[in-house]
Amino acid sequence: MSEVTLQVGGRSYKVACADGEEAHVARLGATIDARLRSMGSLASQDAQNLLFAALLLADEIHEHDKSQGAADTALAEAEAARARAEAARTALADRVEQMGTAHRESQQALNEHAARLDQTAGENERLAAELASVREAADRAADRAAALEAEIADLRSAPPAPTRDPELAPALERFADLLENCADKLERSGQAS
Repeated sequence: MSEVTLQVGGRSYKVACADGEEAHVARLGATIDARLRSMGSLASQDAQNLLFAALLLADEIHEHDKSQGAADTALAEAEAARARAEAARTALADRVEQMGTAHRESQQALNEHAARLDQTAGENERLAAELASVREAADRAADRAAALEAEIADLRSAPPAPTRDPELAPALERFADLLENCADKLERSGQAS
């Protein structure tokens, strides 16, 4: 334990405090002295009682200020985490949209190839080369669909983000089902040829 002598209300007071807290207690005493000066003169016993009460209150205020600073820091960190989660959600939505566009383009390419096959049944050699190309596209689309399904499974197992759009998960599930159906059709189309 240490002891600090405080000058409060024109009088000296010795106050015990923990080691290392001397400067802190001295600052609190100076705050109380300034407050007492602004209030005018008090009786001797009243001043001493006021000193101890004021020390306790000043210390509570100091601790509150420290807690508020920690709360402000935690709030800023939570806001930064929310912003990162929102950015990740937006990036994922963009990737899903890109995958959907790529799938639609692949489906359109498949439809065009199927129409050409119907029109030019006599050109077996050229059609065989085109069919191999279509199968590769179907494999890539199936791989993309499987990767997307894995991403969706990861998203489903991840804890929900505080600002997640409630319609996003059902929309992604519908989209995953559509991709799976398209991949199955591509495989069946490739096997039929």
